[in-house]
Amino acid sequence: MKMKRVIMALIAAFAIFGVGRSVPAQELLSLNQTFVLYPAPREHDSYSLYYNILVRSPGLIRVRLDLEEVTPDLAGEVNFLSVSLRQSENEVEVRRIEFGSDGIDLEYGVDAYELDRSDGEYRIVISNWSQLHTAVARLVAWYPGDDDTGKQWPDIPKHPRVEDLMF
Repeated sequence: MKMKRVIMALIAAFAIFGVGRSVPAQELLSLNQTFVLYPAPREHDSYSLYYNILVRSPGLIRVRLDLEEVTPDLAGEVNFLSVSLRQSENEVEVRRIEFGSDGIDLEYGVDAYELDRSDGEYRIVISNWSQLHTAVARLVAWYPGDDDTGKQWPDIPKHPRVEDLMF
């Protein structure tokens, strides 16, 4: 009976101290933009748009591309758009998805080891491979990070800021 009270007291103590030491949820940043993808300039080349993102903690990068309009009109499937995720420093492509019937969904998990290796610098690349079609699309991306909107300078690891340079 006495042992049961001790165990209950320990459980209560862990519960009380655990509530006070809760960890805040991971902050997700998002990118939501509509844009025009013009025709590719040459065969085996693409018209591409680049979005640099800074991942601040291990987690999942999610990218969604929805097609809003294509000119001239298509008779069949959209098979000329792609989305890829690259590590910015050395342009290594880590994941690429071609356009499907429901749009493009790309998910990529970043662990602590990769985050350290890449300094969290990634690039989302949206490409139009058609020399004939122009596409209007909406890009939505979520990734783990910190909101830098209130800071004077973005904090980019291993890159000097203007105020840090001395001549």
